[in-house]
Amino acid sequence: MGYTCLVCNYDGLFEQPYTNGIASDEICPCCGFQYGYDDFDKKNSTFEEWRNRWIEEGCKWYSRSRKVPDKWDANEQLNIFRKTE
Repeated sequence: MGYTCLVCNYDGLFEQPYTNGIASDEICPCCGFQYGYDDFDKKNSTFEEWRNRWIEEGCKWYSRSRKVPDKWDANEQLNIFRKTE
């Protein structure tokens, strides 16, 4: 796969979200978070806020151009965050 989204744990990003503190500007096709834009003024609290909003809205696949991966399961993908809470 690729790099992992810090918001939703999707492992198909094309670039690392941050390299030496600089955001990639990539938009996660899964949750829609854009690194360097949606986190412009803060990082860690923004990840949790975005994740919670994405979950409340039903964990819908964001991208219209990238297809939902076969056997994609948002609940399974989010388990890493549930184990640490």
